[in-house]
Amino acid sequence: MEKISDPTKWREYFKDDTNFNQEVPFDFKCLSFKLIKASENPEKLNLFYTISSIYDFTKIFEKISSALSLGFSDITKKSEIMRQLFFNNYQDAEDLQDLLTKEMNLGEEIYKCNGENNGPLGHGSDKYSTYVSGCRTFLRLMWFLEYLIDIFEGLLKDDGKGSGKKIVRDSYDKVLSPHHRYLVRKAVGFAFMFSNTGNVASLVKLIFGYNEYNQEARDVIKSTIENMKKIWNAGNEFYKKNDLLNLE
Repeated sequence: MEKISDPTKWREYFKDDTNFNQEVPFDFKCLSFKLIKASENPEKLNLFYTISSIYDFTKIFEKISSALSLGFSDITKKSEIMRQLFFNNYQDAEDLQDLLTKEMNLGEEIYKCNGENNGPLGHGSDKYSTYVSGCRTFLRLMWFLEYLIDIFEGLLKDDGKGSGKKIVRDSYDKVLSPHHRYLVRKAVGFAFMFSNTGNVASLVKLIFGYNEYNQEARDVIKSTIENMKKIWNAGNEFYKKNDLLNLE
């Protein structure tokens, strides 16, 4: 944690590949620290602490099932897209909202580019021919964050004996499935078949490190949700204000 503790060095941390490496073990304490730093000033979300905390959550699914981890590998790719956008195009951005605003201010519907629709948008042969927008990419990361929030809220409603897999699957069906294409939904559904999270108490231990699903564990989950919601609400407010929530 001491390696990412100085907010003035966030650009340095954002550039460090070891902070975006699936081989680095999942560390909830480190993740929690990043969430706290990201949620301190939600109107100006820190790029490193925000993107890195969302990225770290993907490691949970590797702990549950390697097949399920593959189903959410797209989130790791989108985290990398945000990093590359910053260092290749927007190094003067002070925060996440600033980066997205700079992209929108480019005009010519650059913020809609997804690497596949660029030609029809008039960018088939210019410098944006392969561009993937930050506005579109971070919206997908927010969907994933909302999914995680729903999972953790589901944990709090349980006494610890319910099915962890059911909560993870039900949250997917509720939050992410409506945004996914048929083939993605089928692939994720197939991955769920091979996941084995045990009961809720086991899932809480896996993620948060508590051997017992007691009040202390519940309090940590509640605090985690609160910080995640600060980030999600700030992002959602930005997208609502700029009429971007339905960005394809």
